[in-house]
Amino acid sequence: MNYTQLVTNIQNFMEDDSSELQASIDQIIAQAEDMIFQRLPSMPCYRGTTTAAMVVGTNQYVIPTARMIRQLSITNSGNTVYLDHRIDSYLKDYWPNSSTTGTPRMYSTDTAGITGTTITVAPTPDDTYSYEVDYVAPETGLSSGNPNTWIGDNAENLLLSASLYETSAFLKAPETLNLYKAQFDEAVQLFQQEMARNYQAEYNGGI
Repeated sequence: MNYTQLVTNIQNFMEDDSSELQASIDQIIAQAEDMIFQRLPSMPCYRGTTTAAMVVGTNQYVIPTARMIRQLSITNSGNTVYLDHRIDSYLKDYWPNSSTTGTPRMYSTDTAGITGTTITVAPTPDDTYSYEVDYVAPETGLSSGNPNTWIGDNAENLLLSASLYETSAFLKAPETLNLYKAQFDEAVQLFQQEMARNYQAEYNGGI
């Protein structure tokens, strides 16, 4: 379902072509997409990877656009080594002097801002280790300038029910609010089952 189709479906399902709805429909779609991300952050379309090199003596790195960090690994002597995730206080207790360097063994999610999410590693790198971060971030949403998204193409029921739910709230329409909330909740459950099958090997899972 592309952007134009979604806009048309929202207006048709709600039987409303008012200028007020038309003026707010992009915001409604954006809120629906945010709600989907918050309910289903493990969807494949939200997963991303970034690679770079660490800087000797620098223990903090910004991961652009990342909302959540899934895992962090470094390459040490040709081997991939996954770092353990810990909270900030644990890292500070483990490595209190950030000016002392060593091979990173763990990381914490430090802060988040408009530029991305900042991670801290400990020990502070003593070499320019290559690192790879797997993260989660929303995909670029539907708009007139971005007519197709993974969710629109692969999860139409999920996107439409979320949009109709948000539209019902906007229109203050209780007669449809509960209906589309129920449809959205069901669509979320069905997609959770699909993802469970997608992330589980048939050989090991006995599917």
